[in-house]
Amino acid sequence: MSAEANVSDDDLASAVKSMEELVDEAVQVYELEKEKSNVTDDLYNSLKIITAYLGFSIDLDPRILSLPEGSRATLTPVLDIVIIKPDYKSEQKRFDQLALDEAAKVLQYAIPQVISLARADRIAKGKKLSFLRESTKALKRLPGTNAEEMLIGNESLHFEKAGS
Repeated sequence: MSAEANVSDDDLASAVKSMEELVDEAVQVYELEKEKSNVTDDLYNSLKIITAYLGFSIDLDPRILSLPEGSRATLTPVLDIVIIKPDYKSEQKRFDQLALDEAAKVLQYAIPQVISLARADRIAKGKKLSFLRESTKALKRLPGTNAEEMLIGNESLHFEKAGS
């Protein structure tokens, strides 16, 4: 009897079922990869708008990107990562080109720092704006400081001088 004759119908059915499971798993992995790409693009584009507006650069811990000791990494406002290696050679990566685990680590590290910088910037701008409001209010209380009155007064002086 040949070896082919020894293969039972159950073994063949099991092999076909395994192949179907393999195809199903491969399709699911493909769909997850495709979704990962879409989610990463959406995250990148949305986050880039915010970080570019805020304009902060964040120094990253080089270990997040598995860089050698003595390396430096900076996340720029446009979500590029500038890497300076110990030999002072540099390279640049886009955030959306990172592996998922690296991207997650960068976000976990950088977002709290961006929030802190944005909060400090907001507070400083608020104080400056408050100062300007108070200064404007104080100047409006002075007689003859109305901008329209000053313009009219200056124009009448100008016309009087021109007519002389």
